[in-house]
Amino acid sequence: MSRTVDESPGQGSPSGAEFPPRAELERHQAQVLKDDGPGAPKVVRYDLPDGPVVLKEWAPSKSRIFNWWSRSVMKREIKNHRKLSGTLGIPRFLGQYSEVAYLMQWVDAQPIRRRLPMDFKERGLDGLDRALAALHERRFVHLDLHQKLNALVAEDGSGWLIDLGQGIDCSSGPFRRLLFPWLARIDRRAIEKFRAKYAPHTLPEENREELVQRYSESRGKAWKEWHRKLRRRLLGDRR
Repeated sequence: MSRTVDESPGQGSPSGAEFPPRAELERHQAQVLKDDGPGAPKVVRYDLPDGPVVLKEWAPSKSRIFNWWSRSVMKREIKNHRKLSGTLGIPRFLGQYSEVAYLMQWVDAQPIRRRLPMDFKERGLDGLDRALAALHERRFVHLDLHQKLNALVAEDGSGWLIDLGQGIDCSSGPFRRLLFPWLARIDRRAIEKFRAKYAPHTLPEENREELVQRYSESRGKAWKEWHRKLRRRLLGDRR
């Protein structure tokens, strides 16, 4: 398995953790953060002496079509993470073990959700707005923020955007430059949706009621159910 070190100025995390060989990494205490099985990335936190890091690695499935698609998304995510490392609100890219496995900075944050204290949500939503503005300043669009697990908020009010595999770099190419304003609105509407669902009082009063209705819980559940059905079909799991 190849090992590629990120040599960009952003290498390393605030805790001082560096990119270790895979064998050394796996000698340390591990905590599985996400494991949806074949065809999905597995996310594991490792507690290194210099601080925690996160390994994200794609797991193959029995479906050739889904394998091709998910591998391409993972490779694009690594490319995007490397490019955006050091951008406000993007965990630092620490290094790459293979085409579909990489190491990144651990951030002490959690997905935005209803049960969080209101002041936490208010600070976090403002932090997500700042992170998204920094991303758009790089002429990069995320395009997968409808999934709230990709929008993390921290106690200090910082916002973090993860899972960059669907993102597009619009900094070059006339067609992408032309599309950027429209695509950026898709990202902004995702944060707007979080405000409507979790802190509606933070929306402008003049269109608050309209936005809350637009992003109702029932519409969100319908999207999730459609996504689950599509995934089961692609993976060949008909249960």
